[in-house]
Amino acid sequence: MNTGRAVDIPAYEKLFELLPQAVLLLDERLQVRLVNKAAAGLFGVPRDQLTGTHISALATHKDLPKLILEFAEERAKLIEIHPQPGPEPHSERILKITIAPVRSESSPEEFRLLVLEDVTQKVMLEEQLVQAEKLAGMGQLAAGIAHELGNPLSGMSSNLQFLRASLTSDGHASLVEPLDATLDNLERMHALLRDLAEFTGRRPAHYEPADLDRLIRRSLAFIAKEAEKHGVELAVSLAEALPTCQLDVRAVTQVLLNLFKNAIEAMPQGGRLSVSTRLTQAAYEAGEAVLLEIQDTGLGIEQGELRKVFRPLYSTKPGGAGLGLSFCRQVVEEHGGEIRMASRKGHGTTVTLIFPLHQEATQPAAL
Repeated sequence: MNTGRAVDIPAYEKLFELLPQAVLLLDERLQVRLVNKAAAGLFGVPRDQLTGTHISALATHKDLPKLILEFAEERAKLIEIHPQPGPEPHSERILKITIAPVRSESSPEEFRLLVLEDVTQKVMLEEQLVQAEKLAGMGQLAAGIAHELGNPLSGMSSNLQFLRASLTSDGHASLVEPLDATLDNLERMHALLRDLAEFTGRRPAHYEPADLDRLIRRSLAFIAKEAEKHGVELAVSLAEALPTCQLDVRAVTQVLLNLFKNAIEAMPQGGRLSVSTRLTQAAYEAGEAVLLEIQDTGLGIEQGELRKVFRPLYSTKPGGAGLGLSFCRQVVEEHGGEIRMASRKGHGTTVTLIFPLHQEATQPAAL
């Protein structure tokens, strides 16, 4: 039984054009029969090129044709698609699609009317609110953990150090090594508490003039052995005479180490880690900025996961805590900069960071 509305398609072309929403009319083969100006602008394709195009050529969502065909009555569905397919994260949009079946008075063919609304910004704001709530909860949790475990750990460490000194003076050197291993583990537990506390309630940024290229070289030297162990070649192309930036050196160094480590882990069979810098005229009031690009030839990331990788507690790695990339974004954005990620499954990942040369309020360098 055909439950669709009867419609004279040619008579509705002018009505479509007046609508502010993006509207498509699809035939039974899910090819575009009518399209208005708003829809052409949404997809970035001229209307004459859209006519006759299959919906799957406009949206990379694999289940979209099936979802459209299965709709037997008017309803709304929130569907994440790529209106302009491409590897860049910024090409991803979230469209709210209202679908209604219609039929023509002059044809037994059933059509489907699609009204599309770009709700990307709204969804992103909602996600940011959820992330902020998560961070607030994590901050309370971290404070409680630090309070409950910090003092006992410090007491245990002091007692073990006293015991170690006593055993050494009494000639029991063979017992010192196990104590040293235990003390090392206690220090690691302290470091974990500090990292968690810094992530959820970071100290104020301490900006000082710094050479970003020098920080990169020092960080690469730190992970060089690990890269060699995993068969990863390091390719470095740093700009000559790069101006100094006002950076929180400690935080930026941790960002670099996190990103280099992620890149190496993404290449379990070996590969190439490329690092480059250049001066760029960023779209910021601050003017010039330094652009840093970190590229690997590793496993890559699914397109659907790219928008999620900077979320707190979200990880693509089994057993991952989901704090590393979120920390990186937090640090870069505190600098007034930008961090982007582009990736293709099986073809590697590129992370781009932009740091403005100057900060609004610069603190004196620590002695």
